[in-house]
Amino acid sequence: MAHHRSTDRGASMRGRGVSRGLVGALLAVVLVAAVVVVWFQLGDRIDRQGEQAAGNCVEGRSTVPIIADPDVADALNSIATEYTETGPVVRDHCVVVEVRPGDAKVTLDGLSGTWDPVALGARPAAWVPQSSIWAADLMTARPDIVDGNPASLVSSPVVLATAPQLAEAFDGQLDWQQLPTLQQRDASLGAFGLGSWGSIRLAMPVGAQSDATALAAQAVAMQVTRTMGTLTEQDANSPRVASSVEAMSSGAPQSPDGTPVGAAREIAEASDPGESPIHAVAITEQALYQLTREDTTPRLAEVIPGGPTPIADYPIIRLSGEDVAPEQTDAVAEFFEFVSQPEHLAVLTDLGFRGDAPMPPKTATVTFPLTENPMPQPETAATVTINRLVYGPDSGPATVG
Repeated sequence: MAHHRSTDRGASMRGRGVSRGLVGALLAVVLVAAVVVVWFQLGDRIDRQGEQAAGNCVEGRSTVPIIADPDVADALNSIATEYTETGPVVRDHCVVVEVRPGDAKVTLDGLSGTWDPVALGARPAAWVPQSSIWAADLMTARPDIVDGNPASLVSSPVVLATAPQLAEAFDGQLDWQQLPTLQQRDASLGAFGLGSWGSIRLAMPVGAQSDATALAAQAVAMQVTRTMGTLTEQDANSPRVASSVEAMSSGAPQSPDGTPVGAAREIAEASDPGESPIHAVAITEQALYQLTREDTTPRLAEVIPGGPTPIADYPIIRLSGEDVAPEQTDAVAEFFEFVSQPEHLAVLTDLGFRGDAPMPPKTATVTFPLTENPMPQPETAATVTINRLVYGPDSGPATVG
């Protein structure tokens, strides 16, 4: 009987054993889970390797050259050094941004024609001239190498630099459209109580960094054509515009060095303001600030004529083409985003430029008043037309050698 019970217990236990199908299913689940874990570990490893490769700049170093107006070049290069110190990696390249000053006319000629790296240095991936008069000329000559629409880096309104006595006589009554008449008519300043001074003797510099001359001509064009919005090509081609620019340019006194700053310095250093060969010159507010920032007694005054105020906008012209690598294009965008941060932009506004950062204190000459009526950007063709009227058929300021 005992043997019989033992046999029955063994049979009963076999009857209650785990199903082979269930064991197989459990093993399959374990196997799938193991594969998933291995897959994710492999993915994480690949990601880490990718990040490590990028951090190690597997594609090597890439220099990003930028040419800028001399007014902003040193400050931009200082910011570029800070940017490079952050160790930027773009498209697996360690990028180094280098900003150098460049004459606008020389840069325009090089970009419009054949760039000579021996004479001009590395072809830039971006260009920041003093104003959009250069962007208009480049976009007319070579629209294929301009990447998108230029955006303003900083700005500076165009004003007239005059002797303080003349500014006091104007007393806010001067308008841009009066300049051609005041230039051509003898003793025209008599209308402001200064008949012995003669005419306004407005210098019209066409040397380096003389964008203010063309921008002032744009403001005059808007006034004489009674343009209410954007200055058009048709407006710029008006005979009244051509005659007005000719009236300002014909017989204009010469700046000693062909620049607005040179003309302003001539006014400031005159022993007798009424006898000075130059009474006024269009200049950027920033340049006037730099020239007079140490003055405790004003030698010059900032006159803002009535009507829309022209603006030097320091456009960021991003360049494209076979000579600009993809990582350079992306690095330009990242760099100028870095520049736009208030703590970096303050390096520029401290020089007297206007931007989204604190301005320097007022001086005896420059008070940084609110620009209540900024002039809209003219049509590209209108800008080019006025450039030709001011600078001649070859356009652009001549290089001062």
